[in-house]
Amino acid sequence: MSDEAKQDRERPLLEHITELRLRLLRIVVALIIGATISSFFTPRALEILTDPVGDIELLAISPTAPPIIFFKVALLLGLVLTLPYILYQIYAFIAPGLFTHERRFLLLSVPGVIVLFAAGIAFTLLVLVPFSIPVLQGFLPNIVTHTYTLQDYLSFVTTLLLWMGLLFQTPLVMYTLARLNVIQPANLKRLRKLIIFLAAVM
Repeated sequence: MSDEAKQDRERPLLEHITELRLRLLRIVVALIIGATISSFFTPRALEILTDPVGDIELLAISPTAPPIIFFKVALLLGLVLTLPYILYQIYAFIAPGLFTHERRFLLLSVPGVIVLFAAGIAFTLLVLVPFSIPVLQGFLPNIVTHTYTLQDYLSFVTTLLLWMGLLFQTPLVMYTLARLNVIQPANLKRLRKLIIFLAAVM
């Protein structure tokens, strides 16, 4: 094979790698900007996240714990803020390899992903965390004094936020699988109770 032919074969791959690097760079820059903007709202977000513990005093067991927690929450808020842009960058990278109907379906799915993720976060903050904290504090009340570190508590809450945001994507995932004929609507209807039960367990 001639050198020119090899270059013709390698050029598309190099173009894809260059484009991927460019889009990843844009995502990183967007996250930095989003985290910077979110830092102004982080103190209020921390108040909302820690409100369910009530009068329990959260402890910082190292000098670096508060700033680390602050920047983690700011980054998480920045991720939520820039999620539409991140999804667009992912879509723009894979769109050239998709058929027209597949691109249309992805574009229509993006708002659903965002809305369902936001619904999962809202459910966690308004229902799940305020309900679960008193229940967990009710175990061994005469034996255990409930005191949490700031890092452990926020790790618990942010993990719930992430998983519930993902779990709320279940309807969209089921719809996508049905559209792709991976599963049949009749089977989904028959297994509906089992799916709801497994989602609740997860």
